[in-house]
Amino acid sequence: MSARMQSLRGAFAAVFILVLAGCATSSMSPSGGMGQSPIDAARTAAAQGDYNRAAQLYSQAAVNARQPEAQRSYRLEAGLAAAQAGDAQTARRMLGNIDPGTLSDVDHARYNLAQREIAIADLPPGEALSHLPPPARNTAPAVAERVWGKRASLQFANNNIVAGIKALVQRDAWLDDNAAMRANDERIYDKASDAIGLGIGPDSPDAANADQTTRGWLALANIGETQYSSADARDKALAQWQQDYPGHAANRDVLPRRFNYDNTMSVTPTERGMPQGGPGNAQVSAPNGQVALALPMGGQFQNAAQAIRDGFEFAYQNNSAGLPKPLFYDSSNQGASALAQRATSDNIGVLVGPLDKSKVGAMAGQSLSIPEIALNTIDQPVARNGFYQFGLDPADEAASAARHALDKGYQNALVLVPRGDWGDRVLDGFRKTFNGEGGRLVDYRSYDGSAHDHSQAIQQLLGNGNQRAADFIFVAAQPTQARLIRSQLKYYHAADLPMVSTSHSFSGQVDPGSDIDLDGVYFVDMPWLLGSGGTIERLRREAASAYGDEATSYARLFAMGMDAWVLARRAAQGDLTAGQPLEGMTGVLKPEQSGHITRYLGWAVFRNGRPQTLSMPGLSDARNTPNFATGTGKAESSSTPASGNNGAPMSERDSYAPDSDNGAGDQWSSGARN
Repeated sequence: MSARMQSLRGAFAAVFILVLAGCATSSMSPSGGMGQSPIDAARTAAAQGDYNRAAQLYSQAAVNARQPEAQRSYRLEAGLAAAQAGDAQTARRMLGNIDPGTLSDVDHARYNLAQREIAIADLPPGEALSHLPPPARNTAPAVAERVWGKRASLQFANNNIVAGIKALVQRDAWLDDNAAMRANDERIYDKASDAIGLGIGPDSPDAANADQTTRGWLALANIGETQYSSADARDKALAQWQQDYPGHAANRDVLPRRFNYDNTMSVTPTERGMPQGGPGNAQVSAPNGQVALALPMGGQFQNAAQAIRDGFEFAYQNNSAGLPKPLFYDSSNQGASALAQRATSDNIGVLVGPLDKSKVGAMAGQSLSIPEIALNTIDQPVARNGFYQFGLDPADEAASAARHALDKGYQNALVLVPRGDWGDRVLDGFRKTFNGEGGRLVDYRSYDGSAHDHSQAIQQLLGNGNQRAADFIFVAAQPTQARLIRSQLKYYHAADLPMVSTSHSFSGQVDPGSDIDLDGVYFVDMPWLLGSGGTIERLRREAASAYGDEATSYARLFAMGMDAWVLARRAAQGDLTAGQPLEGMTGVLKPEQSGHITRYLGWAVFRNGRPQTLSMPGLSDARNTPNFATGTGKAESSSTPASGNNGAPMSERDSYAPDSDNGAGDQWSSGARN
């Protein structure tokens, strides 16, 4: 069976590659003529799956091209082909002289995708998947279909055949060429046949969380692999299949071609961004109040894990709600299956964790029937009910920054983000929220996060009349880079252009000597760092006294641990409901229908090198999304309750205090710092 499968995979990979090559070269102007030009030869090589040959031909075309624009286009295609081939060295060389800031939006996205493919080339498939998230709904189709195709290949390499088929089902939604759709259908059917050969059918445990379209492919392949007594018997099975899976994509070509079955049924297009059937995040009741926290207490995440664990313990000690003491699992050397089995054997009611992204993705596919609060976020849709994703997601911070900027009356934005996955995520979070709520992104550029001179990116961003058209600039940067960028903006006569950032521009430690360069810069951050007075100030003192460096140097992670306990406690009590926000130390937390816990953050500005709080997030901010703006005068005085929720239930932030010390006198204040 393996030889036949490899042969079929190779054949249809060639067709699949042809589709990608056609999309990838859409921005080029190749030579015409009746003969085969070097560009035509490159396309042919890509169609045959010879990406190394394609990269060589595109490279030669770049050398021979007379126009600089053509040279750049061919070098880009050469780099993309090399990245597909897994030739990271050639890809880096070809892409190294290309400034992504000068590319069109689509080519810039393709460039970034190639960089990701380079970065994950030597990673295990499971880890590589965590670095290649699914595309957003507004992604260019030529990019999105390639991402889904790559994710499918990684899932197959990771021996997760159903997930691979689901990825190809999503790829279909982004294809707009009939030949490409047919080639994708053929690949899906062959993979579904492979699955049947491995004993994975539509009703198998592996397909328990599969969407309807994926199950339909498995069911059809099962018919194809079954020996029937007659053609009539088989056709009867196919007719029943059509009733069970109306509008299925296999009606397009696979059914008539593979089965010689007359078909008049239309095909229902797959929705972009979400497999049919959607996320399954219906509320799940905890069978008991026992909570377990799974964290990697060894390895590269151990410092972060320790800070989260300390915050979790601290919050439990302050308000246990009568629940038993949590259990702790070291997930350093435990895979998703082992964690799920241990939670089941220990009769756990609510599982919190894991922390690392790849394990979160793996846990999402487990068949646990208890609520789980994962401590990281993944981008692929999750079908499992009761699976929540909570983390310090930079996209949430960018979205909060966008809403606060709109609150302030800013309508036109310039954006500067670092190159790479993190910058792309921030840009996407900002753009979707800012554009979606009435703002306009004038232009954006990316910068090298390892460099100190950002003059080229800044000048390009401010040029072409962009500075005059913009109300402000949104910058995503760590503290040192934020200070450099602010100074360089002043040098290029943009001192009067307001700068907005995420919490990453603030180290978390008040440092007037260094942060004087950030004076006037607005940023978002969590209540644990911005709040003052009452309960929150007392809790910070107690945390610093009990946990020292874990509570101060890792303050944001410590606060994340505190909120993880509140979410777990809510889940154990059956009170964690989609659309119902609660106030925490990392922000106002809103469980979404997808299971993602969205954070809404406070608003601050640097004055004399010190962060000064302007306003704190309230429940109304989350309830009013997407119309976040609440009008002018949002900043609250120290005598105003921070929630500002007009009679809403007591703030969750006060529930960190012991049950006997939960009165109004402990209400924390959001007034400006001195």
